[in-house]
Amino acid sequence: MSTLGESNSHHEFEALCLGLARRRVTSNLLPATGPVSSGGDQGRDAESHWTNIPRELPGTSLYASLASTQRVVMACTIQATGVPGKIRKDLASICGQGTPVDRVIYFTVTAVPARKRHDLIEEATRAHQVDLDIWDAAALALHLADYDLFYLAVQYLHLPSDLAPPRPDGAGELPDWYVEARRRWQANDEPARTLGDLVDLRAPLRHATFHEEARADLPEWLGHARALLAAAAGEHTALRARYEIVVATLRGLSDMHPTDQLARDFFDTVTTDDALTDPGILEDAVILLQYAFGALARGLTVLTADDLCGWQRLLADKIDRLLDAAPPANAMAHLLAMRARLALHADMTAELETVPEDLPTVAEVTAAVVQAVEAGEPIPALQSEPPLTDLDTGMNTLLRLGHHLDNAPMFPIEHTTDLFDYLTPLLVDHPLYREVRDLLDQATDRVTGQTARGERAQSRGHSLIKSGRLPQALQEIHEAKANWLRGDTLEGGLIMLLLCARLYSELGLSIAAKQYALAAATAAKSAPNAELHRFIPRGIILAAQYDRQAGNWISATHLFCIGLMAQSAYCDEPYNHERYPYVWDMMGNQALTLRAADAVRPGFVSLLRTITSSVGIDTVIDEMLTPLIGDPAATEEAHTEAADAEGMGRPFSDAGPTRRYAWNALGVDWEIICPNDRLSVLAAERYTAALQVFLCELAVGDPLFLPGRLSVEIRADATLPHDQPAVCEQSADRDTNRWRLRLPTADPAELETEPSRLLTALIKVVLSQSLLSDESFMHLVEQALASGLWHKLLVGRPYDELADFLKADDYQTMAALADPAVGAGTPRGQAKPAALPARNGPGPGYERETALDTVRNRYANLLPIVRYTIPRLAADSGFRRTATQLRQEGWRDWHLLTAIANAVGNHRAQQQGLRPSPGDSREHRARILAAMQAPERPHDPPVPAQAFTEHALRSHLSVAAVSTVRGLGLAIRPGTLDPQALLSVLGDRYSYWTDDIEHTDPFDWPATQDDTA
Repeated sequence: MSTLGESNSHHEFEALCLGLARRRVTSNLLPATGPVSSGGDQGRDAESHWTNIPRELPGTSLYASLASTQRVVMACTIQATGVPGKIRKDLASICGQGTPVDRVIYFTVTAVPARKRHDLIEEATRAHQVDLDIWDAAALALHLADYDLFYLAVQYLHLPSDLAPPRPDGAGELPDWYVEARRRWQANDEPARTLGDLVDLRAPLRHATFHEEARADLPEWLGHARALLAAAAGEHTALRARYEIVVATLRGLSDMHPTDQLARDFFDTVTTDDALTDPGILEDAVILLQYAFGALARGLTVLTADDLCGWQRLLADKIDRLLDAAPPANAMAHLLAMRARLALHADMTAELETVPEDLPTVAEVTAAVVQAVEAGEPIPALQSEPPLTDLDTGMNTLLRLGHHLDNAPMFPIEHTTDLFDYLTPLLVDHPLYREVRDLLDQATDRVTGQTARGERAQSRGHSLIKSGRLPQALQEIHEAKANWLRGDTLEGGLIMLLLCARLYSELGLSIAAKQYALAAATAAKSAPNAELHRFIPRGIILAAQYDRQAGNWISATHLFCIGLMAQSAYCDEPYNHERYPYVWDMMGNQALTLRAADAVRPGFVSLLRTITSSVGIDTVIDEMLTPLIGDPAATEEAHTEAADAEGMGRPFSDAGPTRRYAWNALGVDWEIICPNDRLSVLAAERYTAALQVFLCELAVGDPLFLPGRLSVEIRADATLPHDQPAVCEQSADRDTNRWRLRLPTADPAELETEPSRLLTALIKVVLSQSLLSDESFMHLVEQALASGLWHKLLVGRPYDELADFLKADDYQTMAALADPAVGAGTPRGQAKPAALPARNGPGPGYERETALDTVRNRYANLLPIVRYTIPRLAADSGFRRTATQLRQEGWRDWHLLTAIANAVGNHRAQQQGLRPSPGDSREHRARILAAMQAPERPHDPPVPAQAFTEHALRSHLSVAAVSTVRGLGLAIRPGTLDPQALLSVLGDRYSYWTDDIEHTDPFDWPATQDDTA
């Protein structure tokens, strides 16, 4: 290929080599993660250059298969003499930059003799510990003659495309329409110039852009497009041609640089020509802008962020003006969709490493989530999401579009819903999210039917799962489940039930997970399609896993063996490791159960062996344990710590006369206790499952729980009428919010009212731990009901029916076991953050400016009350030491003033015989308050120093915190109140320890050594 050395510039040769490297490096090559050269002209002269091989855009084929293990640098030179020395010099520069390099690919026009090539390769390995490849003109020509690389020669060496080699066998089939279009355009002597010509050209151009088997034709199609642009009959045709050329070059050739000016011309025309209102061209502008942002993030364009953001603003302003002009209904819908897309684009003024470019289809997302659930693979989490340009405008525009869709039945809603679903993790916390989601779902239903609503809910759920938003994901997965648990979509509904179970498990809500796994098994059992019966054993065995997660290791053993019997009855090759990984996951856990029992509860071994021998798995378990023979057994303390670290219930919590279920969620340690008998256990787990589901629903909002411990003791009472709510009694305790519940036994005949009775008992107990007012808390409950809380609490059948797999004698056997649960006497630790943590950020009702005004008023109102006490305290070295210590802990001056004023006010009221009592009249309370808030007079009796001890000050501030909470519109309910828990909520959610204003030090004592002694 004689023209190789005649490339018209070093830049073209560099681009050719880079393109070849992209297309021909083997699968063990990887783009380097950062630039090797230090910028400017260093490492680059008139005849050589090196660069990291950049990643291609999504949609191209090369880097989809590359392993992320090597850092590769490409270098090239057109120097004609002294090439070995040049290579040696460049290698030293490349490897001396401080950035790790694994491999260098060096391109040269001049041939390097074989012996010198081998010497250079050996020297690179010895001196620099890098692999060196040298490609000279002959090697380049050989590779460029390949069918799939010839387009590079057309693009950079300007060879005619009709010299392309023939397509090899197996290069991929080209569709007949494409072959015919290519033949027609090659034979056409008339110059293309009209919009009709462009429409005819667009289909094959896009096919070559996005399909590997036609990529070799792409330079030829781009040539036709550029010729059409040069002869375009009108501005609209020219604009559309520029769009097609830019997109094809960027997506097909992974480089936007050759078309940067075309893109600039396109945007300048669209944004400045007020007469240009064609929705199709505006849509092209929005899409091209997103492509350009992606190219900018990948270094494939010289356009700047200022350029693109400026065009983004101008496009938004133009669309706003068009919307104000009240266009026809369908045009209005198109404009609203475009405006929303501009507002919901990643904010390129922020520091972003990557910009999402392609929206996955619903089908792709659906396939991915089903595959993950079927395989039982761990759910990955997304990295942090980028900020959006204007979230509020985007959501308000989508809301407007949703209400407008009834007037625009021809509007294609799918692209907008795909965008919404893709961005769900960024939108789900917005107050308009649910309303917009429901409007878009209703529009989808009108076009594609109810099944599509389930697909979209599943797609949104999968996006939320990947981003780690599990409570929000459950909202969407429940929606998909509700739409699919019927008819032809029943299999999808069963998968969604199991996915719900898995998400509850990952959130540490194991009894809710058990309920949903058993519900899947029960629904599969009644399925008319025998193919779906395979879900019966799967649901049962997964339920056994979740039972074990809750600490019920003996009950889980029973349930696992029942699941194995179902596995043998309903599945082909029932013990195939690859087809049924859930069987072997639980088999391994069952072996660990037996090993733990042998180590710390040997009295349980006989019972466990009796259960497992009923299905003949003892031999399998023993084989699993054989490699562990001789290893030291874990102690009870080790098992306890492991259970806490994994967020599991204590092992063998189902042993002994009392069962205990414990977990942490939303900052509270929850505990359910019940007698270990059949009816009480079923009632307790019915309540526990409902409580865990309810907590997950509340987590989507902000229940504002006090940190602490809430314990519920449950007994089943067969004497209570089935239609009667639970009998709830709260008892005061020093450090725990304790309740006693008597629950009626479940009655299948009362199926429809069961959730209502459960919810009544849930609200009464859970509300006692919340600082929200009754009205605010019930608003959260109403939101949960609106999002389907009823069908989440009751999954097909009552819990007692789903979980009633043991006989009364089995419970008696477990209750009679002499040893308690492992670690029963040890407080539950918090070895890792809870899977369902408390909400952070500003609490309900907090506004910083209002809070600072309150602080300002405190300084103004408190100082007169203690104006003569403050100087006396400032002269007291004991008080100064106390105040210094409290300040070091974070107390602000207004905290000290608050505590001191309360001490002074209480002393003054007592001196006047004014003592508060629960039955005080309003007038008596007003007299007490007036006495406490009166300005201090010079001759008032001084308050004794013991009123200002550290303990007294802390106590007074805690009392004042109650008033602070009520001033925020929150509620303090009867029962035990932990002052430290209250202060921690104020500090974490209401900036109680950080809000302050500029002020004069009210104490202003000179520092002495005694103050810190």
